[in-house]
Amino acid sequence: MAPRKRGEGLTPHRTIRVEGYLWDPFHAAVAATGADKSAVLRDFIAWYIHWPGAKMPKRPAEPVKTRTTDENEATTT
Repeated sequence: MAPRKRGEGLTPHRTIRVEGYLWDPFHAAVAATGADKSAVLRDFIAWYIHWPGAKMPKRPAEPVKTRTTDENEATTT
């Protein structure tokens, strides 16, 4: 059997746009839990749409260092 090319798995590739001030701490938080970003996003989506048995994804025990609110607002306006 020939190896699969990237994106030829059972799960289709999806693209989303997320600002760096959110994505970078999200990446760090997911790494702290030992999970992967795709799994956390799938768990969140299942919970968000009230999928039967779905639970909110586990968060890291400690908050991840992020920019201040003023910095976040400055990058979005």
